[in-house]
Amino acid sequence: MTRLTSILFVLTLWTTTVNGQDFFEDGSMKLTEVSTDKKYGYEPNHKTSIKVGKIENEQAYLKALRGPNGEAVQFRRVSSCCEFKSKSAAFGKGLLDKYEVYYQGLKEPSILYVNGYDYESPKAPFGFTFVTADKIEKPTIFPADSILKVSFCNAQTQYAVGKEFLLKEKIGEKPEPDTNPIFEGGLEELKKYFADKPLPDERVKDAVFRVAIAFVVDCNGKAGNFMIITKGKGLAETFANQVLERVNSMPQNWKSATKNGENVDCYQVLSFTVTGGQLDKVSYR
Repeated sequence: MTRLTSILFVLTLWTTTVNGQDFFEDGSMKLTEVSTDKKYGYEPNHKTSIKVGKIENEQAYLKALRGPNGEAVQFRRVSSCCEFKSKSAAFGKGLLDKYEVYYQGLKEPSILYVNGYDYESPKAPFGFTFVTADKIEKPTIFPADSILKVSFCNAQTQYAVGKEFLLKEKIGEKPEPDTNPIFEGGLEELKKYFADKPLPDERVKDAVFRVAIAFVVDCNGKAGNFMIITKGKGLAETFANQVLERVNSMPQNWKSATKNGENVDCYQVLSFTVTGGQLDKVSYR
């Protein structure tokens, strides 16, 4: 059996609780029991569907599943079906999401039906188990004291590029400069640098993920104060910190932003789409 699909890590904010449901720090849902109902999750109807409360909690639930002997699980959504009435759904009607779920030793994927609208304390389906706290891998964080620091030329006023929502969440509202900080060698030179710095983690070879790193380019063209502004848990957080490490050591070839003809301190953002550990897709405003 080949892998169902490449693992997709989308760096996003995981809900910490919903209807009393808890989540591990890697984003997987905390489950406490296995259903004794052999129809639970396996039949395409609302009554026996796995009710997780929110669409965004479907993957958190599936990440928590393990095979009968603790085997890692792969999954992919294949379709939706089976319209049902729900007060939580738009227009009062929802659809079940159909997933293929596979673990090593299974001859063919199991089909599970997940309800992302209604909530009923989720269980693992019959034949599966679930991850426990002692098996959760803590993310590896790039040390804060290793991040290059810059001092603002003007402690009262800093600027920020564009309308970066995630950056605004981190630093608050900032005015825009007249010209943005730019890499003096050009974007293609910056891409070459990162293309030569792939992530070494073996687990990243099947991963596709997005990450954005914000930083300050001060009025003297020095870059520092790097921070991850996309959000993720578990391996996604580990991979983002590996990107942060590489951004932290990039060449200091930045040209300051300007306002009214004067060089100013300004936040810039590097956005990456990382495929198989390669950092060759990078952009900035």
